Amino acid sequence: MVSFQYKGRIHRGKFTARSVRYMLSDQAARLFPTLQRRWLLPVESRPIREVAVDDVALPSVHVEAALPDAYRTLRLIPSTPLQLTDHIYTLEDVVVTGWAGAMIKDGLLLTVRPQHNWVSGLRARPHRMRALSAERPWFNLMTPVPARGHIFHWLCNYILPLIAFLESGQAGRAPGLLVNANPSPFQERTVAYLKERYGIDAVEALGPDEAATVPRLLADVPVPHNPRGLQSPLALARLDDLGRFVAGGSARPDDPKRLYISRNDARLRRVLNEDDLLPVLKSFGFERVLLGKLPIERQVALFRNAEAVVAPHGAGLAHIAWAKPGAKVRELFPDVDARGRRVGNATFNFWLMSQLIGHDYSAHLAGPIENSADGFVIGEDLLAAALASASAAVPTSESERTAPA
Repeated sequence: MVSFQYKGRIHRGKFTARSVRYMLSDQAARLFPTLQRRWLLPVESRPIREVAVDDVALPSVHVEAALPDAYRTLRLIPSTPLQLTDHIYTLEDVVVTGWAGAMIKDGLLLTVRPQHNWVSGLRARPHRMRALSAERPWFNLMTPVPARGHIFHWLCNYILPLIAFLESGQAGRAPGLLVNANPSPFQERTVAYLKERYGIDAVEALGPDEAATVPRLLADVPVPHNPRGLQSPLALARLDDLGRFVAGGSARPDDPKRLYISRNDARLRRVLNEDDLLPVLKSFGFERVLLGKLPIERQVALFRNAEAVVAPHGAGLAHIAWAKPGAKVRELFPDVDARGRRVGNATFNFWLMSQLIGHDYSAHLAGPIENSADGFVIGEDLLAAALASASAAVPTSESERTAPA
């Protein structure tokens, strides 16, 4: 564990190459203030709410549904009530860094929660400084560089809160957007939507070695910080329109309606016996899909067409945001092992998204984790049961779709 000095600054208090690099940089910045200024590496902080000159509060949907039993087994029990509020703070004369959108005012890091993860937001490096126009406010859409391609975090942490703000009628003039250089395809498509739908005509991209002084900055801070699947009704009302835009014209007449989302091209949580399960999937009319091999437009189009989705827990399930209300979603988790260990990074956000959108959701526990990458086995009987429940009342042919009840 890290020393007391860094407790609360480092995610889960773990020593990693990234956290050690941050600690060494922090110590150097404390010893040599000129390095602190050159690196834009604050050594002290201040809560963002204390320096905000305005605050627009956008409450999420309030979820009262009972948590599935599988989550209790995994000890994923949220605090109640299940509601959060996105605060859109207005800040004046702030520096924003290009690595992760860290916000610095008067040499202090502006923190968004009590235990802010400094490691993911700061990098000790010289920055090329730029100055943005004072003619408009700028909305901070900067993400940590390693998270650029993460569908769930980009959608729920950045795009949907901004859409809710724009739909609230409290935004005034459309803000400019402050974004990462070298965006992911999903970032590109969603920013294009914001420009077309809301008339946004100014987008500034910051590279990891750049920083900008911003006269007037808008920043979203959710309270509480998690669970991030909760969203404002104002944003949820635009999901279908956003999905249609991102998918473009990539839908095909023969797109499958029953999807099994594979993680066997991912580093973590692979299903170790997945190839052996292909006959079971085929018998229920499900098609295995590797999302990483598809353009983002095709990914979104597949989920917009889907009536049933079965998948091991993972970021690909964020695409259930595009599925129509009533779609059947079956999520598979590794069970706790003999020593009571559970899979890392497990969340209940996809259950929450299903509650908000109106999907038919259930969670299932498969075999325990079997290796350091959280690989696990799904039993054929368990998969068959999940597929059968996801297949109920889902037609598989044109004749079934048109047959009288």
